[in-house]
Amino acid sequence: MKIRLLLLPTLSAVVALLLAGCASDPDTPIRETSGPPVVSGPLTVTPIRFQTTDYFFRPIVIDAEEGRLEVPERHGDPEGRKITVRYVRFPALTDTPTAPIVYLAGGPGGSGTWSSSGDRYPLFQRLREVADVIAYDQRGTWGTEPYMICPGSWDYPLDQPADEATLSSAVKPFLETCWQHFADQADLSAYNTVESAEDLDALRRALGAEKLNLWGISYGTHLGLAYLRAHPDRVERAILAGVEGPNHTYKLPERVDSVLARVAAMVAADSQAQRAAPNFLDDLKTLLARLEAEPARIAVEHPRTGETHSVVVGASDLRRAVFGSLGEREDIEEILERGIPILKGDLTELGLFALSNRTANRELVMSLSMDCASGATADRMAEIRKQEKNAILGNPSTWLHAACAHWPVQDLGDTFRSDVQSDVPTLFISGTLDAKTPPKNAEDVLPGFSRGHHLIIENGSHDDDLFLSSPEIAEAMETFLRGGEPAERVVLDPIRFKLP
Repeated sequence: MKIRLLLLPTLSAVVALLLAGCASDPDTPIRETSGPPVVSGPLTVTPIRFQTTDYFFRPIVIDAEEGRLEVPERHGDPEGRKITVRYVRFPALTDTPTAPIVYLAGGPGGSGTWSSSGDRYPLFQRLREVADVIAYDQRGTWGTEPYMICPGSWDYPLDQPADEATLSSAVKPFLETCWQHFADQADLSAYNTVESAEDLDALRRALGAEKLNLWGISYGTHLGLAYLRAHPDRVERAILAGVEGPNHTYKLPERVDSVLARVAAMVAADSQAQRAAPNFLDDLKTLLARLEAEPARIAVEHPRTGETHSVVVGASDLRRAVFGSLGEREDIEEILERGIPILKGDLTELGLFALSNRTANRELVMSLSMDCASGATADRMAEIRKQEKNAILGNPSTWLHAACAHWPVQDLGDTFRSDVQSDVPTLFISGTLDAKTPPKNAEDVLPGFSRGHHLIIENGSHDDDLFLSSPEIAEAMETFLRGGEPAERVVLDPIRFKLP
């Protein structure tokens, strides 16, 4: 399932997907037990029949195993409180497997087992030709224990335009209540990337593996890099797609704007799109300036309840909406279809966006804790504040600024955010239209990797684009995992813009 159009880039989106129901949501069985569980110390392994569907919704059922591993909540206190992480192992289809391939989902808050039953299922199965493939659920995500979602929800005032100070005030009591609710049940500061990296090593030991192959996307690369730093001799190879380096949790506005500029250039190069939106970027700037000076009040009908609401939208609402539209290729393809009416003065869709993203927001504890603990160096934070003043799309990390001010986890510090040095063969994958983890992120990290490779996907964006937009990507990944030289560039067709 995809959320179309103008998706506000907050942690709420992850939780909304999990709670609303998707093709492989938590209420949909993905397994049935096919044998008795086997307990070996902290690890319980159960044979299962893994269930999903193909592209045409025909059922697929294969043999696999589910593992539940008990780990310390704080690895520095092995006798303290325990939590449970989970995985599904798809056994290798070769007699000469390499180290197990462990998939690290993004988010933070994504589920590895969920990913393995969705669009990426064929890729998971293809990589079994190389080794065991482990769909891993990190601490605090669906399928693990505890799985903590803040009780209740929070709303942003409908009679005010989007603003960081107002957002901070709106979310403060909700987050404080959430923290207090779970404070006696869990050490919320333990839900950080350093502890999660130690979970990963506990998994390696439980699997009886000398080394792991890491396969991460987005936040999963952040975790992968932390593991490479902590356990450099325990990684055979790593594939890191959509790189979020140790100091990349808060996004640089100029890098987001650079992707918007690429999209605008594609609009100008497409004759039909250019005729429909001859001044796309200038019109966007004009509307932003107008909404900055005078926010607009819009009457919109709630798509589920049918109730009419009056919503005030401003420049920040539009900025967030455009940033949300810079998702996967199909989202970018729709940016004119949905955006041209807004630029021509019909702000109904912008009002619907604001309404849907301001009400009934749910939050996942793990997501909050992971991002807030990773933080940013003072220099990066200053650079973000400097760049946001002139950036077209402003500051894409407004939610983090607001939320982390009221979520009192322990900051991991600048040592955690320093450059990673590694001689592990590592394939970095970046898309030139990826506004969330642009290629420059990988370029920041690459100098520390003496055996690093960078695969650029021309016209590729975030998420599935980084794996599924071309068969050449899977070929490069398999070649790399087998010890070969991967491709350096994959070129996708230009964006075909849909028009109103």
